[in-house]
Amino acid sequence: MLKRFISLLLLLLLLPCAAVMEETEVNTQLTHYLLLGQDGYAEDIVEDARTDTIVIVSLDEKYNRVIMTSVLRDSKIKNPNGNDTKANLLYRYFGFDGVIACLERELGIEIKGAVLVNFEHVKPVIDALGGVDIEITEAEYLAIRNILLGKDPNMPKGPGMTHMTGRIALAYMRARQTGSGGDFSRTERQRKVVGQLFDKCRDLSLFELVSVYNQVSSGMKMNLSAMDILGALSKGYGLVAGGASFEEFSIPQSGTYSYGTVGDSSSALNVNWKSNRTKFHELLNNP
Repeated sequence: MLKRFISLLLLLLLLPCAAVMEETEVNTQLTHYLLLGQDGYAEDIVEDARTDTIVIVSLDEKYNRVIMTSVLRDSKIKNPNGNDTKANLLYRYFGFDGVIACLERELGIEIKGAVLVNFEHVKPVIDALGGVDIEITEAEYLAIRNILLGKDPNMPKGPGMTHMTGRIALAYMRARQTGSGGDFSRTERQRKVVGQLFDKCRDLSLFELVSVYNQVSSGMKMNLSAMDILGALSKGYGLVAGGASFEEFSIPQSGTYSYGTVGDSSSALNVNWKSNRTKFHELLNNP
């Protein structure tokens, strides 16, 4: 009787531990890449430009998904020298290595490589994939008209469901003054466009996917080798062809930041990186 009681007691004690181990099992089948976007109108990459688009693309072979995580450009972060700066200034002063080192440190991940994109070269890719269809608000409609000065044959007629060419979609992604939300809303718009492009790529062959890459590669700079690029395209294609889901995440998460300043009193987001790291890993390690 005593032996049975002890066995039952041990079982009860071990069950919570087993549950915790199951919940916190680390997903080791993830590959992370960094996508940086220069939000300007220059035709070529500009070395001293700010990277107002900062996205971590995570290819998850365990749970068959692609996760796109936006890091807001005004997020305050320690640069490689230990000083506070905005995230969108890291590349300007420290290059790929500096951005990668800081994000790896704060988020506890390993980033395989990085790509810097000039947004002007994204337009033909959107056109090549047939454009995107997105519902826009009155404020977004007015912002698009303001950016393009109302001079585009494909200009939306007003708010509502809109078919966007590459030029219209780029204006939509660039819009900042659209009411409440600020950069949170802008990065959400970027993820909407990329999400649709991701779905359109499901019907492409690997050859066609490489062709799309070639169209935008002239407006890219990267620290990936040719073999790394081939590996990323192959892995990405495998996920897309296998019906992978597309998931979105943003940093900072709600309730993990406050408004403040940095440097010359420039407005910034005081990010609780520890909390965001925890939330990020909860997403990575759970389907």
